[in-house]
Formats: sequence, C-alpha cells, structure tokens
Amino acid sequence: MAKVFFGCSMRGGHNQASREELLNLRGSIEELGHELVSKHQLKEGIVKEEMARTNEEIHDRDYNWLKESDVGIFEISNPSLGTGGEITDMAHLGKPVLCLFKKSCADFVSAYIRGKQGSEFVTTPFECSPYETLEEAKQLIKKFVEKYL
Repeated sequence: MAKVFFGCSMRGGHNQASREELLNLRGSIEELGHELVSKHQLKEGIVKEEMARTNEEIHDRDYNWLKESDVGIFEISNPSLGTGGEITDMAHLGKPVLCLFKKSCADFVSAYIRGKQGSEFVTTPFECSPYETLEEAKQLIKKFVEKYL
C-alpha cells in the first residue's frame, strides 16, 4: 500500500473535470488499497475553510503531506497554479509523479508540466497520461504505482 498525495484544482474551478468526477477518481485510489494523505480538496466548503488559514499554513501543511507521501497523483484537466506548484515540489523531493488529464483537454493542459515527462532535468519518475473513463484512469494509477513502488 502506498501513501498517495492526490492533487487537483480547488480555487481554479472544475470546468473540465467536475467535482463528482474528481471525487470518483480520488475514490478509485482508495479502492486500489492506497492511503490518501490529502483528501481535503473536494470537501464541501473547503474554499471557505482555506480562506481562514494563512498562505503559509496552507503551503506548509501541503508540503508536509508531499514529504509524507510515496507518490503523487494529480488530475490536471482544470488549470491550477497551486497544483502545478505541488507537482514541481513533489518532483524536486524525488517522488514519483503521475499527472492525469482528460483526453479532451490535451490541447489545454500545461506544456510546461507535460514537458517534465522525458525532460533531462527531471530525474524522478514522471508521467503525464490522458484518460477517457474512470476505469482507464484507475488502470493508469495501478500500473504507475506498481511500476515505481
């Protein structure tokens, strides 16, 4: 069983991947038997709760979760500066990173993030994979975790 940091857009919205789709994706990680270190992103009222915290509290809490995790799995169909930062931090920590995005969003997903896969400057396992169905995403997660942990 791996400790997984799951990241996705919070304040950036859910225009491409809905909250329900993200909840289902997050749930599939647990169905595979992994422990989610981060579960807060999709909680009802989370944005209001987060507004009561300082920026430093949010950063340091999330950074500690990144350090505690064995692997990072990020849904990046919805643009998010915070998620991009977490992805980069996790890669700098030397942890395997899987970025998933809906196939229909391929032309809109950050080229900089996607370019980490195969970059000479990124030495940790890093993959960006499109998916069409929840089951396909679940299989990508399963293969990634088995391959790198």
